[in-house]
Amino acid sequence: MPLLGQNITRRMSDNKRYWMDLGELHQQPEAIKGRENEFPQELAIDQVLGDPSFGKASTGRRDFLKFLGFGIGAATLAACETPVIKSIPYVNKPEDITPGVANWYASTFYDGEDFASILVKTREGRPIHIKGNPRFGINRNPALTKGSINARINSSVLSLYDNERLTSPMSKGAEGMTASSWSDADKAIGTALAGTGKRIVILTGTVISPSTTAAINALKAKYSAPDAAGVPATKVDHIQYDPISYSGVTSANQKSFGKRVFPSYDLTKADVIVSVDADFLSSWGSTTENTWQYASRRQPGKGMNRHFQFEARMSLSGANADVRVPLKVSELPQAIVALHAHIAKGTGSSASGASAEVMAATETAAKALLAARGRSVVMSGSNNEGVQVLVNSINNMLGNYGTTIDLFGHTNFHQGNDAEVARLVENMNSGAIGALLIAGVNPAYTLPNADQFKAGLTQVPLSVSFSGYADETASLCTWVCPDHHALESWNDFNPKVGHYALAQPTIRPLFSTRQWQESLLAWSGSSSNYHDFIRSTWEANMAGLGYTTPFVDNWNTALHDGVITMGGASTEVITFAGDIPSATSVAQKSGEGAGEFELSLYTKESIGSGAHANNPWLQEMPDPLTKITWDNYVCMSPVDIERMGLNMYLGEQAPASLVTVKAGDREITLPAVVTPGQRTGTVSIALGYGRGANGERVGRAACTTDHEGNFVPVGKNAYPLTTFLNGVVGYDVLNVSVEKAGGTYPIAITQTHLTDMDRVSIVKETNLATFLGGEKRAYNHPHELAVHEDVNGDGVINALDKKPVAEFDLWEEHPVEGVGHRWGLSIDLNGCIGCGACITACNSENNISVVGKDEVRRSREMHWLRVDRYYSSATTKESAKQDGLGKIDMYLKMEVPEESPKVVFMPVMCQHCNHAPCETVCPVAATTHSNEGLNMMAYNRCIGTRYCANNCPYKVRRFNWFNYVSEKFGEVNPAWDDLGRMVLNPDVTVRARGVIEKCSMCVQQIQEGKLAAKKAGTPIKDGAIETACSAACGSGAIVFGDLNDKKSKVLEMATGDRSYHMLEEIGVKPSVNYLVKVRNTEEAAAHHA
Repeated sequence: MPLLGQNITRRMSDNKRYWMDLGELHQQPEAIKGRENEFPQELAIDQVLGDPSFGKASTGRRDFLKFLGFGIGAATLAACETPVIKSIPYVNKPEDITPGVANWYASTFYDGEDFASILVKTREGRPIHIKGNPRFGINRNPALTKGSINARINSSVLSLYDNERLTSPMSKGAEGMTASSWSDADKAIGTALAGTGKRIVILTGTVISPSTTAAINALKAKYSAPDAAGVPATKVDHIQYDPISYSGVTSANQKSFGKRVFPSYDLTKADVIVSVDADFLSSWGSTTENTWQYASRRQPGKGMNRHFQFEARMSLSGANADVRVPLKVSELPQAIVALHAHIAKGTGSSASGASAEVMAATETAAKALLAARGRSVVMSGSNNEGVQVLVNSINNMLGNYGTTIDLFGHTNFHQGNDAEVARLVENMNSGAIGALLIAGVNPAYTLPNADQFKAGLTQVPLSVSFSGYADETASLCTWVCPDHHALESWNDFNPKVGHYALAQPTIRPLFSTRQWQESLLAWSGSSSNYHDFIRSTWEANMAGLGYTTPFVDNWNTALHDGVITMGGASTEVITFAGDIPSATSVAQKSGEGAGEFELSLYTKESIGSGAHANNPWLQEMPDPLTKITWDNYVCMSPVDIERMGLNMYLGEQAPASLVTVKAGDREITLPAVVTPGQRTGTVSIALGYGRGANGERVGRAACTTDHEGNFVPVGKNAYPLTTFLNGVVGYDVLNVSVEKAGGTYPIAITQTHLTDMDRVSIVKETNLATFLGGEKRAYNHPHELAVHEDVNGDGVINALDKKPVAEFDLWEEHPVEGVGHRWGLSIDLNGCIGCGACITACNSENNISVVGKDEVRRSREMHWLRVDRYYSSATTKESAKQDGLGKIDMYLKMEVPEESPKVVFMPVMCQHCNHAPCETVCPVAATTHSNEGLNMMAYNRCIGTRYCANNCPYKVRRFNWFNYVSEKFGEVNPAWDDLGRMVLNPDVTVRARGVIEKCSMCVQQIQEGKLAAKKAGTPIKDGAIETACSAACGSGAIVFGDLNDKKSKVLEMATGDRSYHMLEEIGVKPSVNYLVKVRNTEEAAAHHA
């Protein structure tokens, strides 16, 4: 027996096997292939020379030496970096491109939903980053010289490199869609257009381009015929359709003032803002203008405005309001009626009122409006014409037209006509339409009656989509003629009266696509390209306006600046002619028929109406309020969640309960998410999700593999729940049922705590009266430690003897103060509206990986910057003491937000501490301190112990658990394929598996700015260097600069009375400071010093 045991032991030891990872253990083909290719076999020179094809090579000696020289350099680089996949050196370098130096181009972004003048950053001919134009455009904040943009705009560069874009025209045949050529497309479509005896309809989003309008008119002229009287009559109609309708607003302006337009607002002149369900900071109106104008009036002590918000769901605008009143969806029209009655009474007239409850809820707002006549504004997000007529009447009685509201200098946005679209669908089904050309919209996805549209499309002999994807509408058309991406296109825009803008291409077309306007010109018989057509249109328009300077000079100026001002608004007198009794009746009826639950449909800050659902950066951007990524869901109040027995807490191991929302014969099943601030008895669902539900290829990340292994759309399509009543699309349903569906659904959430639990070292908040009182300690009490010294000089040493935390050091000081540069950030909590543009800008600039829903669910998101959201709680240490609560009960109650909480948004990135705890624990000195105050990472030195992440009190360090540039993450990570890698910033290393990464304060931008100043022989000017987050923040909440520059803006903010450091009591001395949040309220703030 002993001998047998010895044999067994020897055999087991002989078979002992070692493996490096699970891939090798399980012999996965991908791992084996990678291991075999780790050390490529050298190819003997005689084998190369013996290759028969080698003798046929025509490469000359000079070219061979050039390729050899480059090959040696590339091989040397590959030896110490990741393998080089493809590299093509410049032989004849373009004149305007210097390798390693970025080029910036002024352009314009417009997709029917957002508008902004932008600057596009290119590297070696590749667009890689977008920011707002700081010098020109209606979205420019003149006080800060910054261009305001949102996350959708700065993320749009990523869609340029989507490998699911169509690469050529497509035609539908018996075997489905097949690739074609432009010559074949032009011939077939031209013949069909000429041969149809029926109407030709061009269906587009709102067109604000003079040249596009001219191209449409050219097609109209081509296919016109004389009527019975011999007058030329076109059979081409142009119908405009907005996926998110404003038809009720523009129709109300038509009835009130005789102008079917969307007005221009100037919130810089508004002392009081009252918004009734209008999320003007996120999705309603011209948001890129609204945000900077609003933020410019949120500075305490500098004419701070007062903001009232009435709404059912907690919106971004509601979260920023001074006074927020939650109302049911059915009560929102009543709020307008009540405000109208209050204002009419205050201005010496009378009007019908609402219920006593709603009248009382709106009384304070009405008094504030009356006290600020001509310096106020009332907005409503309703698409009901009657409601909007009452809003117009309120603003008219207050004298706001001509000050805060401009109807003559109106915008040209949101000109869609829902009634015309409804008639189009009827005509399609009746066979009256011979050809339908669709540009910039996706009606088969967004229309309430999408099924009728799809049925009607089969009755149209010729249907052409100009979509860049085979999306829900394009896949049903007979032809798809893919449009250029916006960054490949020429275009012009007229966003508002007197303002014009140009968009120019920043890269040659990647595929065989063509601008849809140029297609119209081709089918109109014109041989002009669209660039020349724009120039000729502008030349004619400028001549008509009496310009005397040479056109070329004006054109070049407009191209350089991105914008030009031509003409101006008229100064006619506004006369209100609305029918108040009729409007009141319509508004009151719109609130009738409420059931147990009422539904509000909205769009998110990230993907908007759904056009950006294929953008991984936006899908992974946390919702500003729920902090959820990669899904839509049913927002419900905590009271309703608890009453129905649904899961209240959500996290990695705590999935959400599924509920079914039914509206008539339509229903949708989604996870239920607790949303503080949601009015009890109401639910909200985001539109824009559920793209590609029938297998359409709508772009990367719109569909992913779910937790059950199925390839499915992200979220579900809620557009079928929208309604069509009284000629407009509605986004409220007053009678829906909400039932438990059974089962649960995993949610990827980035912040599970709801409140700051009265931790005043994180969030400091006060009201305007306290701030104006001038006593800093009343709202920004410094953190102090008791010392064994008679500090206060009272002759006694006791707990009253304290010194500020800043005077205590556990480590030796880094010599950065007053020596050279010391970079830092100041963040104004009053300026941060929570939009998230800083997050996506950081992703774009710093090559941050997208990891997908499952990794985010495990708290492995890679964002260097997060925006924490804190709801207020009714429980504080003081109130708990008064109520006699013990500590455990106190902290439990502190975790529960108020029924209608206030909200604080707090951007958090690496604080670049002068006493950084991460630096002291790294065993290999991978994280160190620079002599300019930066906490730096040496990626190739990091061995992944994660000690630094554990020791970071701000939890801002991210660990690369996987190689995210791999097939495993190919569905979501744009850097997986060759095309997607074109968006990467070559100045920033792509981090490898097993490495910690974090905010670097965009050190590459700092180095670039220092080099530019050195070449110019001048000191670095304050504001010349910007981080990605500060450049993206049009509200001015994030300010970057040199803390050693005595005249810098960042130092001014850092040394002001509102300045404090987060977690100041731990003494790490951050280089990032925050400014106390100040609300323009009468009551004391829940959180204070």
